[in-house]
Amino acid sequence: MRIGILLSGGRVGCVEILVLGPLTVRQGGRDVVVRAAKARAVLAYLVVHRAELVTPEALGAEVWPGGPPASAANTLQTYVSQLRRLLEPDRRPGDRPRVLRTVPGGYLLDLPPDQLDSRRFEEAVRRGRAALEAQEHDKAADLLHAALGWWRGAAYGNVPGDTAAREAARLEQCQLVATELRIDADLALGRHAELVAELDGLVLANPWREEWVAQLMLALYRSGRQADALGAYRAARTRLVEELGVEPGPRLHRLEQRILRQDPDLEIGGAPPASPRSPVTRPEARPAAPAPGARRRPWRWIAAAAVLPIGVAAGLGAGDRAVPEAPPVGGTFAEFDVAVRPGLGYDLDIPAGRPSDWHATNNPRSPDYDHLDLYRTSPDAPHDQISGVDLTNTDAFNAVHAVNPGDPPQVCRGLSRRGGGNVRLAGLAAGAEVCLRTHAGRWALLTVIRMPESRQAVLPLHVTVLDD
Repeated sequence: MRIGILLSGGRVGCVEILVLGPLTVRQGGRDVVVRAAKARAVLAYLVVHRAELVTPEALGAEVWPGGPPASAANTLQTYVSQLRRLLEPDRRPGDRPRVLRTVPGGYLLDLPPDQLDSRRFEEAVRRGRAALEAQEHDKAADLLHAALGWWRGAAYGNVPGDTAAREAARLEQCQLVATELRIDADLALGRHAELVAELDGLVLANPWREEWVAQLMLALYRSGRQADALGAYRAARTRLVEELGVEPGPRLHRLEQRILRQDPDLEIGGAPPASPRSPVTRPEARPAAPAPGARRRPWRWIAAAAVLPIGVAAGLGAGDRAVPEAPPVGGTFAEFDVAVRPGLGYDLDIPAGRPSDWHATNNPRSPDYDHLDLYRTSPDAPHDQISGVDLTNTDAFNAVHAVNPGDPPQVCRGLSRRGGGNVRLAGLAAGAEVCLRTHAGRWALLTVIRMPESRQAVLPLHVTVLDD
């Protein structure tokens, strides 16, 4: 985050706050440590809520989650004063702060979006994705390599507090997506041989992320290793079937078939690189909702992120890319899988083809909070449970009912539209089903794919949202 500071003689100095790694303040190329962990938590909270009013009460709740001490107000003022000296080292005594300002009701970090390194990262990824979609592969690769090079470790790696942890999880999902996009660009530029080892490691570390399996298969095939490419598919299928009880997704299966028949479009130059592929003019039809007891469609990782993958754009035809799909017949509005993180809410009333956690947030002041339907409690809460988000406090939309495993989604329609409260995870198991009334007045059937290993782990759910 670059903060312009007027120096004597009219020169503009540069102070950066780096969050893509341990929280660091950099003054003129020199790193300055914020020594107190609680002061780092204050700065991180202000950065996450840049350009918003932050009340002393909100800061106190973040810094002292167990309850603020009697000296909290004075201690917070001390932290703010220290941070102001750090952010504006050349501010003269008596001059008003221009970066961390006092405003009616609290504090405000007054920074344009491009003065935060995480925002610069997200903007570079957005531009890289646009360049990739426009077949400008050199530009995309340059942007994405540079953006990923700004990471120095785990985001907010030295900051305590729930806010920093949630923002770090979001940024790290963006990093995963940026890596996928960067590999797409590198594949399009013929760098397949040098990508194989990296992709082997990514698949090993993220065994359920089918995007990297597809990229590994393509890199191996283009390197003249057809048998190894097919072996990567078989290994992924074995993992999915044995550990999750699901088959690979249709796009991964189609790639296997194209490798088997040695589709020339999989090679570099198989399609004109300078012109975009023909757009998809109609979505593929989706099957009807599965019958009770039938195997559900494969698991997909969908997590809170600002940018989303576009598929292996360098080697797969337009028909293989992720496109919005028509809702299945039989009264289903949308159907998808979602990785539910502790302490976050999720939007279930979305069209098919949109990520379910497009509005994932835990900030009641966020405009996206109005869209939430499903909430999973924080690991710090007494019980780990899921509930509906009732924005009106009228108990009109947060009905939650556990039903029998294997019940069809239509069972939800016969349940009470009020009450039900919440459902504790302690009473659930893989295959368990829960009906939830969404804020838009629809019913959603939530099916547990597998239980989380710990209260900090994600809860994988299959979601079927019924039409009104």
